[in-house]
Parts: sequence; structure tokens; C-alpha cells
Amino acid sequence: MEIAFTKAERAIEAETLVLPIIEDEKDCVLKGRLGKIIKASIALKDAKGKKGEILVFYPGADDVPKRIFLIGLGKKEDIGIEQIRQAYAAVAGKLTSMKIDTATLVLPDLEGLHTPDMAGGVADGMFLADYSFDKYISPEKEDERYQPLKAITFAGRMSKGLKKIVTEKLIIADAVKYVRDLQNDTADLVSPEYLGQQAKAIAKEHGLKCTVFDKKKIEKLGMGLLLAVNRGSSLEPRFIVLEYNGDKKSKDKTAVVGKGLTFDSGGYNLKPTKFIETMRVDMSGAAITLGVIKAAARLELKRNIVGVIPATENMLGSRAYKPGDIYRSMSGKTVEIGNTDAEGRLILADALTYTVQKIKPARIVDLATLTGAILITFGDVVIGAMTNDDKIYEHLYGAGEATYERVWRLPIYDEYRKLLKSDVADIKNVGGRDGGSITAA
Repeated sequence: MEIAFTKAERAIEAETLVLPIIEDEKDCVLKGRLGKIIKASIALKDAKGKKGEILVFYPGADDVPKRIFLIGLGKKEDIGIEQIRQAYAAVAGKLTSMKIDTATLVLPDLEGLHTPDMAGGVADGMFLADYSFDKYISPEKEDERYQPLKAITFAGRMSKGLKKIVTEKLIIADAVKYVRDLQNDTADLVSPEYLGQQAKAIAKEHGLKCTVFDKKKIEKLGMGLLLAVNRGSSLEPRFIVLEYNGDKKSKDKTAVVGKGLTFDSGGYNLKPTKFIETMRVDMSGAAITLGVIKAAARLELKRNIVGVIPATENMLGSRAYKPGDIYRSMSGKTVEIGNTDAEGRLILADALTYTVQKIKPARIVDLATLTGAILITFGDVVIGAMTNDDKIYEHLYGAGEATYERVWRLPIYDEYRKLLKSDVADIKNVGGRDGGSITAA
């Protein structure tokens, strides 16, 4: 997508103009003839400025835009960055549904909201909503194919930092869309080997170090849990390490460990209909890990980040692991299998051991579609977090509030360990329904 910047008074030159209005306010950020046209529409109450409202009208004059989108932001006292995100996400949806790929956005002019931050909210809404996965729709069905936005111009006060934040938002949105593509594509394509290929492609593009271990090397490392989960699959596992060193003078490293279950049938504890159909997305942690490294490299962050991905399928088969089996992890601890559908924690255990022993980072962030139990707690509104470090949680919580990807902490008290006690091994891989998300972590 191309992005450009201009002053608000130049917005009149656009063919398609998007203009924000506030509920119960009669003024308009634009002056002159176009401003009068907008004020007339507001006066007639055609455009009320209510939250979520979008009015499209056609002035029918040569000296103003051919079409104007008036978008409601709601009452002034209720407007924040998230409300702006949502409003402009709706605009992106409206534009793309009308097959309009170019537009000029007049930035809201609101007292109390820093202009670059506000522009970032506008950019988030537009860029993140501009997405559809239509890879497998036939070319001849052109009307059904998604037409993405091609060029967006931001019009308003060009304050310091505005261009930088919008450009950064575009880079982050590109990484998010890359992650979505990996999640949405088929498990037939997005295999453990494919994830390894993607990591190598990112490394080649940005000059990073990438190591992809095959099954023989995984066996040599003693990753018994990753190998156990892989037993039922005809596809060999991969263990992927992708390193971004943005601050070569520092030894400080952050490891991002992402669960890479490219398809999770549940194994012999088979997932039922209405659950199994979407289990290609059980590699979301791995996809996000790749996206994080990709974004960090393009943003040239002054940080050192190592992405670690254990990748496999969890399938049924004559050699598949079974409830009651016992396997030895890379750490040396033995694990009793109580449920073959509790596989994510197994492959992550070996990945975390490798990360601690070989990479030795200052901190680890583990990302996983780990349990359905977390939906019982939070629904799809909040992300569950468990940590032994208050400072890390403060950063995650703050980032979640700023982006509206909100995070809430769950306890990991020692008492929960009793639920994982095994009579025949060092630990069980399940602890029952009580505290299911916590014992999984």
C-alpha cells in the first residue's frame, strides 16, 4: 500500500474523501466551499456523527471530491484511540466493499489527543481491517475476490512524528497480515517443513541467522516430548531458531517461543466436529513468532530477539502416542501422558528447555493457542497471561491497553503443581478441569 501526507486544505483535491464528524457538533474541520457543504449536511441531520455511522454522499460539483464519506466518532467525551481505530476500520470495510482502492483521510482534530497517536489509531484501523483471505477463489470469480486498498493519503496538521508512526503502523500491519495468511492457509501447505522454509526466507531477506533442525537433530538433542507428539504424523517435525540482532553491542536477548502445531487432531483423544475443522490455526504461536521477527527486522529495532518454534502435527496412527505412555523430556524429566490432546505443553516444554540451556535469554515470552479453557475464563475479549515476573507483565499489560489487545494475569501458585502429580512419572501432562489453563502453563 502507498501512503502519502498532505495538509487538510489540500483534501478538496481528492476523488474520495473521508471526513470525521463528532456527535452533536455543528462545526467541520474543513473550511471554504467544501466545509459549507459538510456543515449543511450536519445541519439537516443527515449525518449525526454517532459512533459507527457512515454516510456517503456525492456533491456533484467539479471543484470538490466526487464522493465524501462522513464517519461518526460519537460524543466528544467518549472518543479515544480505540474508538478511532474502530471507526476507520469500518471505513476500510466500506471502501473495499465498494471496490474503492484510493482515498484521502482527514485526521480528527481533537483536543487532548496527541496528533501522531491519533494518526496511529487511524492507521491501525485502516491497515488492519484491509484484509481478506481469498487465495483459493478462482480468478474467473472476479466479483468475489477482495480488492485491497492501494493508496491512502493522510490529511491534517503535519506534527512531528506523524509520518514515522503511520509508517511504523503499516510495517506492523504487513506483519500481522503475514501471520493471518499463515493461519488461514491449509495445513496441507503449512507443514512443519513449510514453517522452516518461511523462517529461512525471512532470514535471507533481512540477513538474519536461521537454524532449522530436522528429526535426526531433534533426536540427538533429546527432545522426547516433541518426538512423542510427532509419532502419529507422516510429516517429520522441525525445530526452528530465527535470530534477529538489532543491538550487537548488547548481550541482552529476548526469546519468543511459539507453539507450532500445524494441525492438531487431538490424537487418540480425538477432537469432535465443530472443533477439529479449524485446528490448522494451532500453529498461531509459531506464525506470530515469525511475524515478530519480520516486523522487528523491518523496523530496525535496537533489540536482540530470538524466535524459537517447535513444529509438528498431532495425528492418529499406528505409531501415535497414547494415553498412559511415558516419555522423557529434553530436561530429563519424565512425563505421563494423560491426554493426547494436551500436546502443546509437551512440545513447548522441550522448546523452553532448549531456550534456557542453549540461548540463555534475559526473558522468555511463550505464545500459544494452549487451551480452550481460557475461553471459559475470558471469552474472546482478553488474552490470558501467566508469568513469574511482575515487570514483564507490566510491559505486556501496558502494550495490551495501548493496542486494545488486552491482557490479564492469572496466578501460578505452587499449589497448582499438585494437580500434575503422577504416580508413575515425574509429572502428568494434564491436571483435570480445575485450573486447566494454569496447569497447562
